[in-house]
Amino acid sequence: MFLTRFEVARVIGLRALELSEGSAPLVDVPPSMRCNPTYIAALEVWERELDARIVREGGEVVHVRKAHHPPMLKTLLDTYDGGEKRGDAKAPSP
Repeated sequence: MFLTRFEVARVIGLRALELSEGSAPLVDVPPSMRCNPTYIAALEVWERELDARIVREGGEVVHVRKAHHPPMLKTLLDTYDGGEKRGDAKAPSP
């Protein structure tokens, strides 16, 4: 089961709001990113730590932990951390 980019955006937005209001992160966060709730929420989805469900039209239930991520999620995380958190950072250009 795949999550759409719109579903991912909604889940990240709702979780980022919770984090900005004082909720504790479910993942280890680099010190430089602790003040960025959007990054933390996206990382929680990426690492499958966020236990959430999406109910689609027609009653279909999608579990965020079990669903496949769209490519835009990796792009969002790389925008913030350059790929360092997940170990896929590009080597610096000479």
